[in-house]
Amino acid sequence: MILVTGATGFIGRSLMARLEREGVDARPYDGRLITHLKLREQLQGIHTVVHLAGAENRGQNRLLQHVDVEGTAQLIDECRRAGVQHLVVPSHLGANTAAMHPLLRAKGEVEQLIRRSGIPYTILQTAPLYGRNDRFTEIFLALAIWSFPFVWLPGGGHMPVQPLWVEDYARCLHIILQQPDRYVNQTVAIAGEERMTHREMMQRLLTVNGRKRLMLPLPMVLVRPSARFLFSWWYWPPLTPYAIDRFFVPAIAEPGTVLRHFGFQPAQFNGQIVYLRRPGLPWRLFRR
Repeated sequence: MILVTGATGFIGRSLMARLEREGVDARPYDGRLITHLKLREQLQGIHTVVHLAGAENRGQNRLLQHVDVEGTAQLIDECRRAGVQHLVVPSHLGANTAAMHPLLRAKGEVEQLIRRSGIPYTILQTAPLYGRNDRFTEIFLALAIWSFPFVWLPGGGHMPVQPLWVEDYARCLHIILQQPDRYVNQTVAIAGEERMTHREMMQRLLTVNGRKRLMLPLPMVLVRPSARFLFSWWYWPPLTPYAIDRFFVPAIAEPGTVLRHFGFQPAQFNGQIVYLRRPGLPWRLFRR
């Protein structure tokens, strides 16, 4: 039996749908990670935990520490008690306890907790994920739509990106669950095959949505102040400080990582972003 935390989130929805199609026995965790009794109850009889829950989308360091780091520590304690045999944990490329950016530092702390847990684990680091209802391509495109007739490119849009389709990421997780011995106690880093600049990515997003914008550089020194001015008052900001950090730290991997580790070629970016053609996308900024 597999338990999935964060099963209703962006990755969780894709993973649960895939596991259901493949007939894999998995159930979502229903509760908060810091609730001892709830964890203890739902971990009974569980062999593997896929730990997707996190507070990244809220953009608050306090919540990130409370949910991601402290919540993971609590989960590990209860997994030991329940005799869980495998922890599968997503992470970010560049995760490091010494990172200067809060998200990467928190993810590094989570990875450290997992490696020291004594429970067999697999950590799957990734570049930014994209797909329908993401908080990556859809948010950047919505911002470009609202900023007519311009689109602002932090640092001139030169930062390289290597986005990976969320369905391919879910497929990698499924393969890990099918062949746990092959990936046990490993940290695997993957990304999409296409490496592009942020400018090139924005041009593709605009093209598939049938929009044209004049691309203007935004000096890096103004990126964070501009984001704070526009979004700091939102309860659930569409563009968090962690998303802004992407313009300061490249999240890239060697070519062929998915093929080498999981035996398939990831999807082409242009072939999957057709979801950006649907109506109502500009209002994506105002939805979670």
